[in-house]
Amino acid sequence: MGLRDVLLQLDLSEHFSYDAEKHLFFINFEGHEVAHLDDVEAIRKEVEKQLAHARKRPHAIVNYDNFSIRPNLLDAYSEMVSRLVSDFYEGVTRYTTSSFLRMKLGDALKRRGLAPYIYESPEEAREHEARRGSA
Repeated sequence: MGLRDVLLQLDLSEHFSYDAEKHLFFINFEGHEVAHLDDVEAIRKEVEKQLAHARKRPHAIVNYDNFSIRPNLLDAYSEMVSRLVSDFYEGVTRYTTSSFLRMKLGDALKRRGLAPYIYESPEEAREHEARRGSA
């Protein structure tokens, strides 16, 4: 069984981890697939559930490695992300090694007025976080 098969067996809630002490919300979408509008809605509900009692808006860090989304769902997904950023996050750092996903998702986020930059690696994202944390 490959990594993608293992990750697809995870319950959606297992893709999220909130560190209240550090005000960080980790989202691990590695191997996750958004194939239906219901998947977009399920993500929204899970984030709202996980952050409902947060005393301070966390900074979200999203791993999009091996993430897949149907092209017809990019607008709905980016709209949902836009609402979550507005309602729940202090900011977001995203990364994926997929140049195609960086381009497609980056364009969709930009159309929603969100920062479209998606880092190329976890190392780049960590460097960004270190700079952000020391500011």
